[in-house]
Amino acid sequence: MGDEGTRGVGVIGAGAMAQALLKGLLAGGGLPPQRIAVANRGDRVRLGQAAELGVHTTVDKGDVCRRSDVIVLAVKPRDALEVCHQLREHLRPDHLVVSVAAGLGSGVLRRELGDHRRVVRAMPNTGSLISASATAVAYEGDPGDVRRAARLLASLGPIELVPEAQLDAVTALSGSGPAYVYLLIEAMIAAGVAEGLPEDVARALTLQTALGAARMACESGLRPDELSRQIASPGGTTVAALQVLEQREIRLAVHDAVHSARERAREIAETFAREIS
Repeated sequence: MGDEGTRGVGVIGAGAMAQALLKGLLAGGGLPPQRIAVANRGDRVRLGQAAELGVHTTVDKGDVCRRSDVIVLAVKPRDALEVCHQLREHLRPDHLVVSVAAGLGSGVLRRELGDHRRVVRAMPNTGSLISASATAVAYEGDPGDVRRAARLLASLGPIELVPEAQLDAVTALSGSGPAYVYLLIEAMIAAGVAEGLPEDVARALTLQTALGAARMACESGLRPDELSRQIASPGGTTVAALQVLEQREIRLAVHDAVHSARERAREIAETFAREIS
């Protein structure tokens, strides 16, 4: 559930992540739509989509700040600094700013927001759309602010508290992670079709397989390798498939993919540092 002490939440941005956050907050029972305001200057189509959810929409960031005591920065990294500068004159000392922008450190945020002290960084993912986000919240800062941000974001899915220094790794693993899973699903559907299954059948079987495997991993209490061994009978079909994946070094490919995403997050942070120096 959301933070009962929150008067209103303002979301800056109306892109994919902002839409996911909005739908998650509403579906998770965090806040009623009349206590949520959304500002987006550039994309009126996205703003219209947000309005369909029943929330207040505007192009005026000052209006959002007046209506809210929690401000969520859900903008693309390249737009974050400009947005921070636009918010400076509208922030009150009591405003809690929760940033889900990748690569923008809390120190930079505070400075670019005009030395605003109440800042918490978090990294949800697009599972927010169905209240199934994997969300990490950086625990540095005022403990009360961190708890408040965590309570609000808990309506999107489970929360993990991590040091801010680990948020680049979180971004690479779970922030970008749904795309990795979708790629595997896409590949499995294509493989099923190649082996003679109708596409709709291959799709249905693959999606349910992915859902069942994820639920087993979450609910069984067993490690993924233990679950794998349960279905990998010696000399059987599963072992034959796993041998191919191991020979193609799927583990190394996944490791390299996550590492590359983390390095990109670091590059974004370095770009911010150069721009403000």
